[in-house]
Amino acid sequence: MKFNKWWLRIIFATIFGTPALSHAFDIQLTQEQIKEANNYGAKYKGKEIFESPIVKSACFGEYPKGGGGLIMSKYIEITVVSAMKTLQEKVITPEDIKEITESTTFKVVVSISDESIQTTEDVEIILKQGTNTILPQKTEFGMKYKDKRQGIVGTFRYDKINARANTLILVKIKKSEEKYKIDFSDVK
Repeated sequence: MKFNKWWLRIIFATIFGTPALSHAFDIQLTQEQIKEANNYGAKYKGKEIFESPIVKSACFGEYPKGGGGLIMSKYIEITVVSAMKTLQEKVITPEDIKEITESTTFKVVVSISDESIQTTEDVEIILKQGTNTILPQKTEFGMKYKDKRQGIVGTFRYDKINARANTLILVKIKKSEEKYKIDFSDVK
């Protein structure tokens, strides 16, 4: 009898525990996940996607309406690109999907309200997970917002992070510093 209870616990943990872990910030997407992300993005047109539950969980701070940002995992990137293409009455191409899914990096997009930023070197995006400090592989300008905010995109390597960990995002601008916390395991 004890043997059966033990096996039942393992089976229960396998069936009900694994799905909770399997979708969090997946580095390798299945064809089913790609299709799901594409369909989810097509369901929301343009900026509506940022109010959706899945993309909202990848946002930190007041993004997209204010300061803060967005974690662009592969799933989130496919979803956002699909939503933007849907707004233009287009569809995401197999080439777009291939480029996203084969990437060894992900992006952290931050929104900066400081108008004195002249170069990307004026802004540092740093990820901290416990004692691990992760610097971006590169930083570049992103979208310019109507309210004069500037998007900055930091590109990070997947193999440098724990995709299931709490993360502190530091955004340093000259003499000021913003701190945001996000749990990567909440990001699809």
